[in-house]
Order: sequence, then C-alpha cells, then structure tokens
Amino acid sequence: MKQTSMPNYQELNQAFSKITLKLHPSQVHGLIVGVLCGNPKNHVAWEQLITGGKDPSKTHLMLQALFDASAKQLDEFLFEFQLVLPADSEDLQARAEALTLWCQGYLTGLKLAEVQIVGRDPSEVTEAINDLIEIAKMNYEEVVASEEDELAYVELVEYVRMVAILVYQDVHEKDVPPKMVNSSNHLH
Repeated sequence: MKQTSMPNYQELNQAFSKITLKLHPSQVHGLIVGVLCGNPKNHVAWEQLITGGKDPSKTHLMLQALFDASAKQLDEFLFEFQLVLPADSEDLQARAEALTLWCQGYLTGLKLAEVQIVGRDPSEVTEAINDLIEIAKMNYEEVVASEEDELAYVELVEYVRMVAILVYQDVHEKDVPPKMVNSSNHLH
C-alpha cells in the first residue's frame, strides 16, 4: 500500500494563497477531520465547500493527500495524528487563532457529516464537543506570549487532538455490527 504523505501547514498555506478562496490550512484540516469523524464516505461536500467547484489540480491533489493521510491516521488510531497548525516557532497568538479555526472547521465538518453537535444526550462525547465549541469561540487576541499561555496552548492542542480521536471512535463504534455470538453452550 502506498504511503500517503500529509501536507504540512506551510505547504497548505502556500497552495491556498494561489486560489481565489481565502482558506486557512488549520480550518480546512479541521473540516476534513470533522467529515471523517462523521462520515468518511461523504467527502464530496467538503471538497465543494473548500474549492467552490473550481479547484486547481495541484491544490486538489494536496487536499486529497491531506484527506487520505488524516483518514488513515484516524482509522488506525495512530498516535501520529496531529492537527495541522502553525509551527511552534510562530507567534503564540497566530497559533491560538489557528487552533480556534481548526475547531470551527471541525465542528462544520461534523455538521456536514450530519453529526449532532448541539442538544445531544449527556455523555463524555457531548461534553468534549461542548468544550470544542468553547475553544472555537476563544478570544485569541487576548493570548499573551507567556510561559503560562504557552503551556495552556500545548494542553489545548493535545486535548483537541484527543477529542477528535474520541469522537471518531464513538461514531464509528456505532457503525460496527455487533459480533456474532455463538448461542450454543456446547464445547466442540
């Protein structure tokens, strides 16, 4: 099987600068992961939303690589699954903004995949989704480049990453048919 390389933040940002739609790499990755968590077979919706139906082939190939690599990482529950965010060397405020945009994209992706995100029955997943809604509303302009905010950012990124995996597992467990149970009490 061919190894799919995941484009990084910088590569996506460069590709998106060449198309008319102004897209943020983190928001696009969040959208893709949200769709994957809800319904990976319904990828046409996110492609049209991102490209507006007018997609240069190079950008399309990059988006497809991002989709495929993210799907593989989520499906195999790989610890390598990471959010597409600016490098740690970037300004903390820009990274915090990217995290809020990732969460906004993710929630939009869940909606596109018809996963209920509000008015859910109480559960661990509902609480996690509610947390993402709050992170998506975070005022990143108030973030100060301090050791405390840097640590909070790192913890939030890890939390968001784990929430994506949790939601993926929760939704996809419901899609797996129950295992066949042998009703015979006889030893063979």
